[in-house]
Amino acid sequence: SGGDRIEVVRSALVRDIKLAPQNIPLDILYEDEYLVAVNKPSGLVVHPGNGVRDGTLVNALLHKIGTLSEGSGSERPGIVHRLDKETSGVMIAAKTNNAHAAMAAAFANRSVEKHYVGFCFGELSESHGRIDLALERSRRDPLKRTSSKNGKPSLTEYWLLRYRAGVSAIYFKLHTGRTHQIRVHCSSKGFPILADSLYGGGRERLMRVAPLDRPFAAKVFKSFSRQALHARYLSFIHPFTGLRVHIEAPFPEDFHSAMIHFGDHDLFRAPPGLTK
Repeated sequence: SGGDRIEVVRSALVRDIKLAPQNIPLDILYEDEYLVAVNKPSGLVVHPGNGVRDGTLVNALLHKIGTLSEGSGSERPGIVHRLDKETSGVMIAAKTNNAHAAMAAAFANRSVEKHYVGFCFGELSESHGRIDLALERSRRDPLKRTSSKNGKPSLTEYWLLRYRAGVSAIYFKLHTGRTHQIRVHCSSKGFPILADSLYGGGRERLMRVAPLDRPFAAKVFKSFSRQALHARYLSFIHPFTGLRVHIEAPFPEDFHSAMIHFGDHDLFRAPPGLTK
């Protein structure tokens, strides 16, 4: 999501929504009797609410899996954490209430390893660094998050994998999972996620790329109709087997297209020294 939120509360706003199973294609990455992991496509909302009544990941899971946990309330069965609508990549859902409680605790105590990849505008001054900025909901725009001394502690680690002509390919490790975390952290440091118009990575930012660099940056930019962010990898200790589970989400077409422009299909291999 640039961040996951742990789901343990009920919302009064969507009580009237009847959750119907819907036959929406799903790419299942992992499944056992307790958990299921999917490669969420960009554009798919995770659960109903905020005016969205159906056509969500929850509706798809109900059709594909059937019974899901109720740890987040009956409106969000199975949902332990979330990805933003336009962020693609690996997401875990719980089938049983015990599995839900265990995974919610794992996300809360930060024992789940979460890696993302993305393209940003600009060249980072360091090849490896951390962004430690507390975040809260923006008072001016409730859809946005902003950095604030009084916000929730938020920590993103990043590695610059490649820079070319105004665009950086970056590998991220989330140490916390706040809403829009990567997107706000990158924007606050002056390298917004490509095509993320909410946080300064839209077309107007493309026009500020140096003229000699702009043709290449424009090609990469045009690969995306959404923010260029993908939840690549998730790892955790299985709550019932005690074994470590590793889940990697294949890249969607827009990322493949952008990687072709960089001339490297292996552009986002994990940095040396980062455990996977």
